Amino acid sequence: MSRRPARSAVITGCGVVSPLGAGVSAFWEGLVAGRSAVGPIAGFAADDLVPHCAAEVREPVVADPDRAGAFALRAATEAVADARLDPLDSTRLGVVLGTTLGGMRLFEAWYPARPAASGGLERVPYFAPAVRLARALGCRGPVATTQLACASSTHAIALAADWVRSGRADVVLAGGTDLLCRFVVAGFNALRATAEVARPFDRDRRGLVLGEGAAVVVVEDGERAARRGAPVRARLLGVGAAGDAVHMTAPDREGAGAARAIAAALADAGVAPETVDFVSAHGTGTPYNDAMEAVALARVFDGHRVPVNSIKGAIGHTLGAAGAFEAILCAQTLASGVIPPTAGLVELDPACAALDLVRGGARSSRVRTALSTSSGFAGTNAALVLGAA
Repeated sequence: MSRRPARSAVITGCGVVSPLGAGVSAFWEGLVAGRSAVGPIAGFAADDLVPHCAAEVREPVVADPDRAGAFALRAATEAVADARLDPLDSTRLGVVLGTTLGGMRLFEAWYPARPAASGGLERVPYFAPAVRLARALGCRGPVATTQLACASSTHAIALAADWVRSGRADVVLAGGTDLLCRFVVAGFNALRATAEVARPFDRDRRGLVLGEGAAVVVVEDGERAARRGAPVRARLLGVGAAGDAVHMTAPDREGAGAARAIAAALADAGVAPETVDFVSAHGTGTPYNDAMEAVALARVFDGHRVPVNSIKGAIGHTLGAAGAFEAILCAQTLASGVIPPTAGLVELDPACAALDLVRGGARSSRVRTALSTSSGFAGTNAALVLGAA
């Protein structure tokens, strides 16, 4: 049986709902200005997602809004408009979204109000963001929800690239969505992983600050995009993933898994480390993550000084959506030649001195190739290599 020849994957649309504002423009302008706007996002009412669904597929709505679904729909709608998608076969349109605990507020609202007689089992809320978005938009291609901790949406974009390159889909909406709720905040507090201010790679960093939002990209077959004159935002050159298999929450201190994921993405892209112009680091602001990531990047780049930043000080750690936000950051940097500063970074940790952290203000630089890295609990590492359009 002959194999379908590999195709190229490009990003033709981007959409964002972030603490810096709804829309890519607000997100990007806030990053470049070095603003920090960590916290809940206002302006999303109950049933924001449900009215967009066909009547026959609407599900019972609990009192609390499906915020994560509403975030995803808003971001996806912007991404589709940005890509100027023409009518296409819906069976060739896929969806893959990542989340960590995006549906938890639905369960928090359902549990106290469940009917006592039956245990409420017939109304247990079901949350799989890719499924809900596919039903809302009528996407009938491959659909998947990735739940791989804080690397979820990086894995989602990687899977979308694989679907497009292998011919399983022509267009895929890919990204992630997550939200703030009592369970998520209490869980991270119990782990003593949180702090009042996110300070990625700073010597005084104490922990992460949680954020919420959604980021979605349109991943499309490169030839198809060219035929319709699509506005290509970036090329998806390579993807990589690797596990630590060390601990349920703590990363491998030597960064071996992260380094393997990065090396795999570079190899998939056919890109040498010394030709990378920018790295969007995971950079959570926790003592362990940033030290691990500094070791991993130093191992891969072996003396090559490449500009690095983290956006966690600007929008907080958006968990399953983090990698998609950073992919869009990379696309914006590739297009503009501007690298936003690392908000919250005041004094670089000497242990991270091998990294060329962008701080204090945005930096102008010729960026043709960008790397985005993600790491999650249980050692789920992933990386993307993006190229200028």
